[in-house]
Amino acid sequence: MRPDPFLHAPLDQCGPVSLADGERILLWMLRQWVTARVLGEEPGARLSRSAGALVSPRVATAFILMMTAIEGQVRRPLCVSPPCCGGYGDDEQRVIVACGLCPAAPDRADRLLEDLVVTPEAVTVMARFLNAALAHDGMALPVRFDAQEPSTAPVRSRPTLH
Repeated sequence: MRPDPFLHAPLDQCGPVSLADGERILLWMLRQWVTARVLGEEPGARLSRSAGALVSPRVATAFILMMTAIEGQVRRPLCVSPPCCGGYGDDEQRVIVACGLCPAAPDRADRLLEDLVVTPEAVTVMARFLNAALAHDGMALPVRFDAQEPSTAPVRSRPTLH
C-alpha cells in the first residue's frame, strides 16, 4: 500500500484563516472526498479513517449524503484545491457558503449551487441536514451572504472570501 500524503493534512492549514470551525471542517472533508476520488478510493471509507477524531458520525453521515447528492447530479467536475491549500476555490466556496446559508435563505443557497448541480434543491436539503448536524456538535456555520441580489455576472468574476 502506498503512503497517503493527504491523509493527515493539518486541519488548521486548510483554507483561509477567517473560516469558522465548521467551515474549516467542511472544506477539509470536501478536499478529502475529492482526493479519494482522484486516488481511486471510496470517499466514505477515506473519511471514516481520517475524520473520526474531528467529527461525529452524524456529521460524517450528513456530509456523505450531501456529497452523494452532488455527485449524483453534477453538471461539471468540481474544482477543489489540494488538502493543505490556504486558499478557497470558487466551487469550494459555493458549497460551504450554501451550507451555512440554507437555513436562512434556501433560495439563495439554491442559486449558489445551480451552476454545480442539476437540481440544487435536493442538495440544499442535504446541506441543511449537514448544517444542523454541525450545529448540534457545536460547530454552527455562519450565514454569509451579500444582502443585495446576486449579480448576473459569473461568480468567478467576483471576489472570494479570501
